[in-house]
Amino acid sequence: MENSTDNKSEKTILFLCKCGTNIAGSIDFDRIKKWVKSYGGIDIIATGNLLCSPKEKEKFSQILRTKKPDQVIIAACTPKLHEKTFQELAEKEGVNPGRIRFANIREQCAWVVKDREKATEKAIHLIRAAIRRSRFSEDLFRKTMKVNTDILIIGGGIAGIQAARALARSGRKVYLVEREISIGGFLIKCEEVAPNMECAPCMLSPLLAEIRDSASIEVFAPAMVEEVVGFFGNFKARIRQRARYVENTCMACEECFEVCPVSVTSKYHHNLGNRKAVYTLFAGSVPGAAAIDRNACLHFKDGSCDACVAACPYQSINFEQEDSVKEVEVGAVIVATGFSSPDLSAYPELGYGAVENVLSTGDFERLASTNGPTEGEIKLKSGETPGSAVVIHCAGSLMQEGLPYCSTTCCTAALKVGELLRKQNSEARVVNIHGDLVFNKPGEQKFFEKQKEEGTIFIRSQDLKAIKITTADSGKILVEGKDFDRIESDMVVLASGMKPAKGTGALSELLNLSLDDLGYIVYDHEVLQQTRSSLDGIYLAGCALMTCNASTAVTQSVSASGDIMSRLVPGNEIELEMMTAVIDPELCSGCKLCISVCPFKAIVYNKEKKVSEVMEAICRGCGTCSAACPNGASTARNFTNHQILAEIGGLLK
Repeated sequence: MENSTDNKSEKTILFLCKCGTNIAGSIDFDRIKKWVKSYGGIDIIATGNLLCSPKEKEKFSQILRTKKPDQVIIAACTPKLHEKTFQELAEKEGVNPGRIRFANIREQCAWVVKDREKATEKAIHLIRAAIRRSRFSEDLFRKTMKVNTDILIIGGGIAGIQAARALARSGRKVYLVEREISIGGFLIKCEEVAPNMECAPCMLSPLLAEIRDSASIEVFAPAMVEEVVGFFGNFKARIRQRARYVENTCMACEECFEVCPVSVTSKYHHNLGNRKAVYTLFAGSVPGAAAIDRNACLHFKDGSCDACVAACPYQSINFEQEDSVKEVEVGAVIVATGFSSPDLSAYPELGYGAVENVLSTGDFERLASTNGPTEGEIKLKSGETPGSAVVIHCAGSLMQEGLPYCSTTCCTAALKVGELLRKQNSEARVVNIHGDLVFNKPGEQKFFEKQKEEGTIFIRSQDLKAIKITTADSGKILVEGKDFDRIESDMVVLASGMKPAKGTGALSELLNLSLDDLGYIVYDHEVLQQTRSSLDGIYLAGCALMTCNASTAVTQSVSASGDIMSRLVPGNEIELEMMTAVIDPELCSGCKLCISVCPFKAIVYNKEKKVSEVMEAICRGCGTCSAACPNGASTARNFTNHQILAEIGGLLK
């Protein structure tokens, strides 16, 4: 690293980084140094080849140690890469982090301006802007706070369950919030999991028991998260536990089920079966207590029935129970809200909801499940076992008026129809009508080959949109298309894709997260940090992140849990944002506009002083309040009006 010094007292140092040929290959450094000397304001110019290399970082520290500057300007790469690095090095040598200023002459100059003369001229403008802004630098001070290692998990499907288990085993307190009356998600509705056709209830039962028995896991169901404020290491959340009208003393003995006179269709059974007004979702559900459907219960409708009260041997029925709210403090949040299925009745040509025995794959899973409405017997509406089934792939998918994408899991799910139906009727004729087949793993391809060997017929169609499903004259289901012969079948199963879970939009707003053009929460990085959201401390797993199967959901949940455990270590402290906003009480009129625009809910209103105040522990320094304040009372540290105007002036001069 070469030094060039003038005769002025040492106050400001400019470090020029060549970054190998990344910058030096496009910018004339001799011209820059000549301009700096003529412009003034710089006492020392230090040029390095790779400032971020260990050798030159040591030279950087040595110059600061001996020259003791007031300001340091670094003309190099983007501050996103190394600003923190050089702030920490400078701080060790007694230079405040607020006095370090970057001029990005690589990404904003050398890499985008091909003409050497123009690139050099632009670099001069960027350095001049940094020099002028540095004259208004202010000290920044580091603050730390102990981390909270408790975790909030939103969603009790397989991803949420596995995350809760992993975190609880590491000694973390876990708050698991589920909107249904029991955790389990979609997987508990299945009998077997492809491609190995493992027993889903057998797989999940010990996991549910572990959640139930863990002193480190608190389950809220049915419940919803109403508010989350804060930052990584220190979030505050408000959870609303909806009334079940049954106390935790309930042992799910089902005595109340027998006497309840009300029967309604069950959403859990995809409206293919019924349940009582007092019910559980399945044997071994967690929480184990039953729940009462207030909208169906006669006690709530007209007060005409208390049969469950008399029947309950544990006196667990409590019609006076109300919603409760609990506020918790956590260090991180995992969103594992699962998926929802498209409304197939929106495609009348597919006959869903209009033609008998036309089912979705989710409907079929319920019929095949031993905890389903037919106790695992795949039956038609007539009660007979189907002798034939047609499976339509990509139902409602790969079309702009439906799901414009491939969910990558539906083909394997569709193969299960033949596998499960033949277990009950070995002579059943199963036909799959498909476009492109998508299998993510060798095991899924092997499962496909197995279905062909066992008799499933696969017909490739070039125009799945042309398929029309009606009732044939014979009473069976008629399937017609452009490029295959018409087929009559006892049953039709529509293999549909996945879409974001209901309420994803509202949840993203609550968590201050963005959605992509498909409605999924945006993750941080495609390769490096896929389970992190754009907001540090909010993690994604399972179908809240993207469409995936159960095994991928588990992998993502464990990945998110491991990342959290490595960062939220008991006893450790995290560094708070230095560049927070500050509100001048002398200028604040108390209009509360800043409170309404703050995305982190970091501003409160002081009723006694009648002014707004920033909670610096929560503030992330985004500057939204400063931009919105009509009086100029709110200022973002290190981004004051003086600094910004000086920088703009340097660019334009």
